[in-house]
Amino acid sequence: MPQKQIKPVSAKASFSTKLFYGSGATAFGIKDTGFNYFLLIYYNQVLGLDPFLTGLALAIAVVVDALSDLAAGYLSDQWHSSLGRRHPFMYAAVLPVSLTFFLLWNPPALAADSQLTLFLYLLIMAVLVRSCITFFEVPNAALGPELTTDYDDRTRLMGFRYLFGWLGGLTMAVLAYMVLFALDPLQQVGPTGYEMFGIIGAIAMGIAMIVSATGTHRHIPQLYQPPGSLSFEPKIITGEVFGLFKNQSFVSMLISALFFGVAAGMSTAFSIYIGSFFWRLETQELGLIPMLGLIAVPTAFFIAPRLATRLGKKAAAMNTFLFAILFLPLVFIAEFLGIFPSRESSVFLPLLMVNFSIETTAIITTQVIFASMNADVVEDRQVENEGRRSEGLIFAARNFANKAVSGAGIMFAGLLLWIVSFPENAIPGEVNQDIVKNLVLLYLPVLITMYLLSWYALRYYNIDRARHEANLRAKI
Repeated sequence: MPQKQIKPVSAKASFSTKLFYGSGATAFGIKDTGFNYFLLIYYNQVLGLDPFLTGLALAIAVVVDALSDLAAGYLSDQWHSSLGRRHPFMYAAVLPVSLTFFLLWNPPALAADSQLTLFLYLLIMAVLVRSCITFFEVPNAALGPELTTDYDDRTRLMGFRYLFGWLGGLTMAVLAYMVLFALDPLQQVGPTGYEMFGIIGAIAMGIAMIVSATGTHRHIPQLYQPPGSLSFEPKIITGEVFGLFKNQSFVSMLISALFFGVAAGMSTAFSIYIGSFFWRLETQELGLIPMLGLIAVPTAFFIAPRLATRLGKKAAAMNTFLFAILFLPLVFIAEFLGIFPSRESSVFLPLLMVNFSIETTAIITTQVIFASMNADVVEDRQVENEGRRSEGLIFAARNFANKAVSGAGIMFAGLLLWIVSFPENAIPGEVNQDIVKNLVLLYLPVLITMYLLSWYALRYYNIDRARHEANLRAKI
């Protein structure tokens, strides 16, 4: 039995709807900041876990989490309740997310008894944190296509999501670098700052999830309800999942996400190593990077919908992404050629900060448009699927691809640290610079190649404004 035609809250979402919808991404942003920037160095350099084991635990956790994305997507697409399809999962996730995030950053003394116990503790807690927040993030993100069907307004709506996600993560990063690490005499290689990061992050994530769930609660009566009952028959589940691969634009976005995930996993895992050991930035200087991100995020929030409206989403995304890819290695090339200002120069730090701001703005702009393009796949697939909507699976599948291979990226990061014999408990400024340079030279070519393959896959996305509007007019 096909689902009835969706009646969106309105063709365009109100400002308050955008605000509450976007605020849910704050929790995911905080989680991402912790996992992508601090968790590897915390367990490796501070707690003393072998770098390969650290990378392996985080990689396994990401792969397991990727499977939970598909489960969350399917369940929240088919769920029946007085609270609708999405909100039961959003409310249920609040306490588990906050509790497990706190425990991840505050391990008991027993966990550090041996390499094995510390590895198992990290693995178990990382899996729990990621899986719990997935059951909030996927249903929460999947609300977007139901809140507005307008081609341009979807980019603005997704802009709010990325605004809150990045600002939440960057604010926690600034707090860590500027305040929390300073609480420990060893700063970023001491435990105190990371433990406080876990406490404050857990509280902030819980508040953000409650605000988003309660703020969008009033729309439940107008949101989509599937017919029939929830089915766990393998034939039906596999039919829903693999049926998505009939849609060319979905496949294009999925392949792009696969390559992007590998690159992003490596890049984020290495960011603090590059900042601390390659550029030899002090703790307070490292704190300036996310502070500049607080400027880059609103800039991208302003640019993304305007570019998408002027050029169309596909062209805007591909042009911005290509710029980001080509811009990325320039500062490293300048350093290797000896033409970048020395560490002692008064323009060294400002130039590095400008570079970071431009790169971050381009990447966030691209991500916002990506999310809007993904939302438009919903109606495109609905036309093919006799009226059945699968927002949860569509958003979850992209997350699945991104996470599954970003785990490989994180594992590669740990492997590269092992290959170059990067020392444990390393002190910035005291590590042999040949080791640091070899590390950068190993990962940069792979990073750029993965990004370029991600960019190329977007060529096969075929939904433009006219096709989207035709999908909305179709009798499904």
